[in-house]
Order: sequence, then structure tokens, then C-alpha cells
Amino acid sequence: MTTGHLPVPQAGGADRRRIALLLETADVLAERAARTADAAQAQVLLRRSAQRRAQAARLASAGPLPPGGRPGAGAPPVAGSSASG
Repeated sequence: MTTGHLPVPQAGGADRRRIALLLETADVLAERAARTADAAQAQVLLRRSAQRRAQAARLASAGPLPPGGRPGAGAPPVAGSSASG
């Protein structure tokens, strides 16, 4: 199993750690999927692995996060939107 390395020149230290954790978790999930005899469980694990890789890719391409640690955290709320989501 190869670890997916993403270029993260614009990501800050915390972002890099988060990306690394997401990629490591994706690798563990993929390895677990390869070891299980249950096809349904393997599909779920592979889907979750792909989700972690996609999340890492989005984080790597998004650049540094604003203050507050979330996209939009530093921006004022938009009229008509709810904070509870």
C-alpha cells in the first residue's frame, strides 16, 4: 500500500499535521479492508478511506485556514443563514 502524498506548500503546520493524519488514517482503513473477509465491510472501509483522501486533498488545495480553524470562521454570518446548519 502506498501513501498518497499531496503537495502542500501553502498549508500551515497544523494543516500539514491534519493532512498527514487523514492520509495515515486512509492507509489504515485500506489495509483493514484488504484483510477482512467480509465484502460489505471492505466496501465501507474503502469508501471511508477514499473520503479521508478526498478531505486531505481539499484541505491541501484550500490553503491556510482563517482564524477560528474553519473555512468561513473569520467571516461575519451571511444574512438568512443559520449557525446550527
